[in-house]
Amino acid sequence: MRKILYILLACLVASCGSSHYNSKNNATKATIYAQTNGTFTYNLPCKVTNIHQEKPGKSILLLWLHGGVHDKSLHDLSKFNHLDCCNADDSLLTYLEAKGMKAIVLMPVCHKAALDHSVDWKQCYDDVKAIMDDLIDKQLIDTDRIYLAGSSDGGTGTWDYAQDHGDTFAAALALSCENPRVTRIPVYFFNTKSEPDCTTQVDSVKKLGGNVRYQHCPQYRHGRDDQEITTAFLDEYFSNTKQHQAKL
Repeated sequence: MRKILYILLACLVASCGSSHYNSKNNATKATIYAQTNGTFTYNLPCKVTNIHQEKPGKSILLLWLHGGVHDKSLHDLSKFNHLDCCNADDSLLTYLEAKGMKAIVLMPVCHKAALDHSVDWKQCYDDVKAIMDDLIDKQLIDTDRIYLAGSSDGGTGTWDYAQDHGDTFAAALALSCENPRVTRIPVYFFNTKSEPDCTTQVDSVKKLGGNVRYQHCPQYRHGRDDQEITTAFLDEYFSNTKQHQAKL
């Protein structure tokens, strides 16, 4: 069993245990893995939302990477925190429930309590993967439909994971960030007036074989480009599968 690095107090679990958005559907529930899930110990606190758990079959998995990873004031999960930094995660959750899709949404916290300095998503990948692997080992996840998304620092982490671990995911959504790269999976990329227009870089990535759909959104401020996350867009995003990508 892995040594636990981060333990949430019981009061924090109580305050964070409800759904992250206003849901009228009782099938949507969220929990915090603070110490262990069964016999498995997680090194990162992680919000886990089950959507339409009552439906038969395996769930799709959506991994959401939050922003603000270097702001230690956001580490207090009893207050405004990492999981509230951006708006698109609410749009994704609302979509999945409205569409009746059986899904598990993971929202890990990019933090290692044993360290006195901040870390980024790249440094947390092994711990994030351990959480995903636990759900896969329990036969809960359709491994053909694992999706990656994030905003701000989480958008940068999305590019990192898509580039370094693309075989895990069916598609990625990178928001409020920059630095596009060639990846093995399709990446949907939106940024705001706070980031540079990356059209030239995206064109270069496409010439190298990268599959990027990009839109610069100067009308939006950082972390608020969720208005581009429309139903039509998400229909396309969630239509991607790893099996389909393997045939291309």
